[in-house]
Amino acid sequence: MNVNEQLTDLERIELTKKSYDELQLGESIDIGSHHIGTVCRNVHAEDGMRAFVISNPQEVTILFKGSYGIKRGNPQTWRDEWFKTNLPILRAMLSHESRVPSQLKSASKLLNETIDQFKGTQIYIYGHSLGAINAQFALANCHHPEAIGAAYLYEGTNIWLLFTQKERRRVALMREKIFNYVDIYDPVTLGITETHHMVGKLCYVDSEPMKPIKQHMWGGYSFNPDGSVKLRKIDQAFLAEARSEHKLLTRSGDMTEFIEKISSNDEIKKMAAEKIDRMVEHYPDHSSLAKLATLFKSELLKDRD
Repeated sequence: MNVNEQLTDLERIELTKKSYDELQLGESIDIGSHHIGTVCRNVHAEDGMRAFVISNPQEVTILFKGSYGIKRGNPQTWRDEWFKTNLPILRAMLSHESRVPSQLKSASKLLNETIDQFKGTQIYIYGHSLGAINAQFALANCHHPEAIGAAYLYEGTNIWLLFTQKERRRVALMREKIFNYVDIYDPVTLGITETHHMVGKLCYVDSEPMKPIKQHMWGGYSFNPDGSVKLRKIDQAFLAEARSEHKLLTRSGDMTEFIEKISSNDEIKKMAAEKIDRMVEHYPDHSSLAKLATLFKSELLKDRD
């Protein structure tokens, strides 16, 4: 049995967390008593897509890195992950246009290159947040679905609406191999409106509401004694969230128009920059907000000079 299939849910999450570390080529990766393999690729694409390929003689593991966030990020990572990837995905979903950011295409290229490099070897995929988004698109464009051993996705936006019919058919072939973990109290899991319109099988996490960042970073997950994640069946909370998201994604003309205006109207850009300044003045000790405000202003006002 491949080592990835021997891991508990808790161990798989610990492995996924390593995508946020700066793993080095040749580094040995172990989770508990399990040897996952050795890092053979450290991928940093020009568009900001980050991933690590880990191999052992029997199998290959790909870790797609998620967003660093405000505190750990810097202007370049924020620009690559948020302005060039996360926000365009949201805009595309709201406007029902299939506009695919470059990072997703880079993830797809990496997966197919890895399959070609390790012919006949089973590939295991992990991703959290933006990493889960990149993994979804990579799976939808996988040239050899039979090469996928399993995929474990955590807290990513459901990008089903961006897929072509061909891409939807392809991920449907792998549905039983893909485990998509969703905490509905995490705002990042936007778009989980129907369990059959998503990549893989829904694993509905048994969680409680908490602060957004903690919620997003597996804070709502709890585990059984055997290391499995505590899950729940579809309940009224899920159905209510599904109705709310469905309404947002199907009746969002005003929001789409607003997003478009922010990127095209100088007066609105100026008003947005002034509001950001007022927020920083109101929270003078919030260093992360100040850093984020600087980036927002530079993006909003870059075309005015």
